[in-house]
Amino acid sequence: MAVNPLSSQVFKLKGRLYTLTVLQLLDTDLATFNTQLKQTITTAPNLLSNIPIVLDCSLIKDKFDLESFIKSMKTHHLLPVAIQSQNHDICEWAKAQKMPVLNGSANQDKALSQTIETIPPSAHEAAEALSNKLVTAPVRSGQQVTCTAGDLVIVSSVSHGAELLAEGNIHVYGPLRGRALAGISGDKQARIFCQSLEAELLSIAGVY
Repeated sequence: MAVNPLSSQVFKLKGRLYTLTVLQLLDTDLATFNTQLKQTITTAPNLLSNIPIVLDCSLIKDKFDLESFIKSMKTHHLLPVAIQSQNHDICEWAKAQKMPVLNGSANQDKALSQTIETIPPSAHEAAEALSNKLVTAPVRSGQQVTCTAGDLVIVSSVSHGAELLAEGNIHVYGPLRGRALAGISGDKQARIFCQSLEAELLSIAGVY
């Protein structure tokens, strides 16, 4: 009697899109890199703890001590999962370390920070405006909107590939399709409010 090979399947192969954080290397000064990385993590420790990172070296043309940069990222609890570069030496090192190499270039990436229209506060809203942030334009793919104090309010939609970061709560009145991270400095009482939840990722105080 023939045995159906499908009856013993233990896995399936699928294609799936994920939004990954990209750290684009602009210079190979390791000391400056360590200083900036430490300052960035201090600003949002829960946001950057143990997240997968793609290290983009596409702007670096000369050979450098890539291994030290990888070690520094791991020391700061970042998880480099791939290298993006077209430099032969960099690609060969990554392959020797069993690290995936992405063949994209910096020109294909969308900027993480773009200018977004905001409504200036009136006089009686001045106190709240010091902490809360109101965004009226759609947040498009590749855009990152950050509120370093208080709540972040998005009146329009948030596209796939966009990212919202807030010290306090996040309110989205249009479809939420990107990433939303509230309480990025550790506020466990922060909340995410939306009318249409289609998010790629949600996080409150570093808990995904």
